[in-house]
Amino acid sequence: MFACLGLIACTGAVSDHPAEGTAGAPPDGGTAGVVGGPGAAGTSGAAGTTGGAGNTGAAGNSGPGLAGAAGTDPTGVAGTTGSAGTTGAAGTTGAGGTTGAAGRGGTTGAAGTTGTAGRGGATGSAGTTGAAGTTGTAGTTGDPAGYVPALVGVGYGGIRIVSRDGGKTWGDRAYETTNGGDDDVLLRAIAYGKGLWIATGWKLWTSTDGVKWTDHGKLKDGPVKSCAIIEGLAYKDNTFFGVCDGNVFRSSDGLTWTKISTIGNTGSHVYLDYRGGKLVAYGDTKTSFQSDDAVTWTTMAGIEQATYCENTWKSQTDCKDSSWFDGTYLRADWQGKIARSTNGTSFSTVYNDDQKNTLYQSRAIAAGFVAPR
Repeated sequence: MFACLGLIACTGAVSDHPAEGTAGAPPDGGTAGVVGGPGAAGTSGAAGTTGGAGNTGAAGNSGPGLAGAAGTDPTGVAGTTGSAGTTGAAGTTGAGGTTGAAGRGGTTGAAGTTGTAGRGGATGSAGTTGAAGTTGTAGTTGDPAGYVPALVGVGYGGIRIVSRDGGKTWGDRAYETTNGGDDDVLLRAIAYGKGLWIATGWKLWTSTDGVKWTDHGKLKDGPVKSCAIIEGLAYKDNTFFGVCDGNVFRSSDGLTWTKISTIGNTGSHVYLDYRGGKLVAYGDTKTSFQSDDAVTWTTMAGIEQATYCENTWKSQTDCKDSSWFDGTYLRADWQGKIARSTNGTSFSTVYNDDQKNTLYQSRAIAAGFVAPR
């Protein structure tokens, strides 16, 4: 009979005999041995307990069944099968790693505050309605169709005389008296504008064609009650201007006049003209004055009795004591004569009035348009 030591499995020898032994004859005549019962089956080892979850335990050793005690038969019974070694407890599964907390999303920045709307320029208060622009003066009324450029001179006896060829010849004479009528009939100034000729002295005459004239009587009796005589006339921007002892009057039609300014120390016999973009005046003091608007007047330094010639204003003596139009000098000579020059040096008489009515002065000539012959 074998012994099973410890946990090591061992197997008993298996009898070759049937399950129940028969008594053998003693070889030596002794008493027969007792037949041994069958060997008890070895007990199976208890099932190993399943280890709790956790680390996997080492596998349990399977214990061999204990061999059954040998029968008295020398062959012995089979040893009992050792119980199965206990199955080591299953290793516990390690706990899952703690899932890290989800990282915090970055803090969403606060929405930017909407900037206040940029201030538009402060809405200006409604612009004050500009004063109505002064109505521009009406464009110059065109010269009558078919009329021709001409010069007209005035003077003693109320003479009005026309030249259509730059002063070479003169005609269409009109007059009041002969032999140098003075004072009430003497015409001292003439101007042309928007189809109208105006001649003044003590009286006022007008004409639309430069040939036929209308007598409006003495100034102080109607047209300019505050003034007895106008000795200087000019036309600018659809307006007629006249001077009376240094006082400036204006008119849109030549019939109604309004005082607008005073020039300065001119003395009497005041001349007025508009040429070269300036209104210019002078009187017996010989001091020359200029203006852009007939309201504000300033002196012209270095020029006495300002006269327009050679496309500029000069002293009267520098203009040969003459009127000047387009390169031609015209001079009034006593006893009704008119002299002409193209160089300011050599003059020739081009007109000799048979009534002895002389132009008032060389300055008493103006340019405009007249009816053709």
